Amino acid sequence: MTARSGSRLPRDGRLRRLLGQFARFLVVGLVSFAFDYGLFFVLFQYFGVQYILASTISFSLSLILNYVLTLKFVFEAQPGRSIVKEFAIYIGLNIIALGLNQLILFVTVDGVGIDPLIGKLIATAVVLVYNFTSRKLLIERSSGTRPAVAQRDGIGTSETGGITS
Repeated sequence: MTARSGSRLPRDGRLRRLLGQFARFLVVGLVSFAFDYGLFFVLFQYFGVQYILASTISFSLSLILNYVLTLKFVFEAQPGRSIVKEFAIYIGLNIIALGLNQLILFVTVDGVGIDPLIGKLIATAVVLVYNFTSRKLLIERSSGTRPAVAQRDGIGTSETGGITS
């Protein structure tokens, strides 16, 4: 049974594209996380930087890497968008993500007594859902309009510079 246009259930093609997009988001996230966690580990373990400061530095630097990789491999950017405005919004959203990350890290370490290296993992897992949702809304719907599926399905084409499906 196929879903009609406008029904509440996504068509199989849309669901497959969304799952593929989420899978690419996870791969980009793993690369960014490896950078974030690796830098956090080095700063905290080898240089003795306080864990909140080390997390702030590593998280902040991983934002730029994640932004570039997400645009290249995950989301289709809207034509005619303002990169400066989009990046400013992205930074704003990530200030919230950083705050959430640091709050969870602080609660797990100082509140519960978990090792900072484990607390960082917990914080990252919790922030994952927020990041996907906010970036999807920012990058794909920043113009306030919702393009048709056929127009939006540029992921994987040379137009978007994405990974081919």
